[in-house]
Amino acid sequence: MKRTMTMMALTFSLALFMPLASAMATVPVAQDAAAEEATAYKAWYDANAAKDYPKAMELAKAFLEKFPTGKNADYLKTKWIPSMRSYFFNEAVKAKNIPEVIRIGKEVLASDQENLDYLSALVVQIRANELFANPPNFAHAADASDFAERAIRLIEAGKKPTGANTDFKPNVTLAYMHQTLAVIREHDKNIDKALEEYQKAATLEPANPTYYFHCGRLHNDKYAAAAQKYQAIPEADRDAAEPKPEVKAALEEVNKQADAVITCWARFLGLTADKKDYSADTRARIEKALTDLYKYRHNDSTDGLQKLIDQNKTTPPAGATSTAAAAKP
Repeated sequence: MKRTMTMMALTFSLALFMPLASAMATVPVAQDAAAEEATAYKAWYDANAAKDYPKAMELAKAFLEKFPTGKNADYLKTKWIPSMRSYFFNEAVKAKNIPEVIRIGKEVLASDQENLDYLSALVVQIRANELFANPPNFAHAADASDFAERAIRLIEAGKKPTGANTDFKPNVTLAYMHQTLAVIREHDKNIDKALEEYQKAATLEPANPTYYFHCGRLHNDKYAAAAQKYQAIPEADRDAAEPKPEVKAALEEVNKQADAVITCWARFLGLTADKKDYSADTRARIEKALTDLYKYRHNDSTDGLQKLIDQNKTTPPAGATSTAAAAKP
């Protein structure tokens, strides 16, 4: 009986020491983790102080990956990294390094999908340095298309850039994005889609002659193709008292495209009558082409043409509106 009590006492005494031993064992672990976090933060701090920003960025990312809830994690995540990404982005813009501009922009958008500031800036940079370069470069057209479409959805939903002031014009920005898409669609040989985008842009910003110029240009190409197809039909079939359905359809397409050119270019000439946005030579060539088509559609007469142009100086074409809603697909 005495032995049993002794054994129980020993067991009980060991139990008393076990929690203390366990707690003592965790102290070095906690100390090691704190020291490791402090060392990692100091490495970032030193790189940042030395203005070695690329290295500091990598160290900041590594710190957040290992210590996502660390004492300094919030500062690095919400303040320093966004600020440095903006810095790197601007440096890439200055260098016209579009692949780097896109890389940084995508990195931002990965964590902030509705960042309209970056989406807009990305479209502007790809347009200016590639799509509208001489010669044009469509290497990143797919990215530009994606960024523009995302920006359109956000603006139509009422979102504004965070840095926008009271002068922000949603319709003008939307028109700009649709024009970007039109340029890309034309390059992809999707002319009908390009025309849809130019129409949306013109609907949003009806006082901008650029959209009507390109609208007329593309319809004029379609008119030329339709006319060539119609002229390839045997003369006897074209002059038949009752033309075949396919002949009638071919002629209707010619007339449809001719009327579209007239609508677009009458508007263009009206808007540029008192401006110097386009050269006199450009306006003269457009005016001649428009006159020829108008005469074709009005029994070789130009009666009413100048009135049509004058009306387009201020009044948008039928159906046009300046509201963003009207431009939605």
